[in-house]
Amino acid sequence: MKYRAQNTRILTPDELLSILCKSAKLYSEYMDTTLLFIFREKKLDAYDYYEVRFGKNNFMHLAGIKSETLSAVEFYDACINGTIVKKDCTPRRDANTMYSKVAIMEQMLDLRNSKCYKIGEKDLVTRDNDFEMATGNSVGVMGYDSRIRIKGTNKLDKTKSPIPTTLLNNAITQYCSRPQKIMFILQKSDGEDTYNKLFYEIKKDLILTEQEVFTDELKALIKIDI
Repeated sequence: MKYRAQNTRILTPDELLSILCKSAKLYSEYMDTTLLFIFREKKLDAYDYYEVRFGKNNFMHLAGIKSETLSAVEFYDACINGTIVKKDCTPRRDANTMYSKVAIMEQMLDLRNSKCYKIGEKDLVTRDNDFEMATGNSVGVMGYDSRIRIKGTNKLDKTKSPIPTTLLNNAITQYCSRPQKIMFILQKSDGEDTYNKLFYEIKKDLILTEQEVFTDELKALIKIDI
C-alpha cells in the first residue's frame, strides 16, 4: 500500500492553543488511569482486549511538541488551566508535523465517542513504526505501544502497560488490515487491580448480557457493579 499523508493546514496561534486546551479537557477524563478496550470484528467472534495507561506526561508528545519552557507534566497542566502560550509549543520534529497532529487531536482523544472509531493491530508496513495498536477512523489514528524502555537503558520494561505514543492524520486502514469495533471501554485508577468503571459501551446496558461470554482471562480483569 502506498503511504500518502493528508494535507496539513497551518494553524494560527489562537487555533493551536484553543485545540490544545480543549484536547487537555478531553484527556483529563482518563488521564493517569488505565483503559481496557474490549473489541471484536463480527458478532459471533470472541472478544479481544487491549490495555493502555494514559499518563499526564504523554499528552505533550501526542501533540508533536517538545517544549523548551515546560516539562511534559507542566505542559499538560498549562493546557488544562488555559495558561499555555505559543512560546511553550516548540515542534518536536517540525511545524508541519506538529500542526498535523494537533489538528486531529481533539477528535482522536474523544474516547467517549468511540462508536466513531475502530481498533486494530498495526500489521501494515509504513514509515511510522512506533506503535503496535491503534484506535481511529478515516481521519486519523492514535497509536499505542508496550515497548517501553527502562530509563537510561535499552531494556524493555515488561511491568508497564502500553501507552499512547503518536497521533497521525491518516486513515486507520493504512496501518491496520483488520480494524475492529470497540464494544466497551473500562477504566481503573492507579493502584487498583481490576477495572471497576464503565467508561464507554457501544449500546446502553449491552455489557449486562455480553459479560457472560467474556473469556475467563478477561473476566478476571473486571470487577464492575452492573
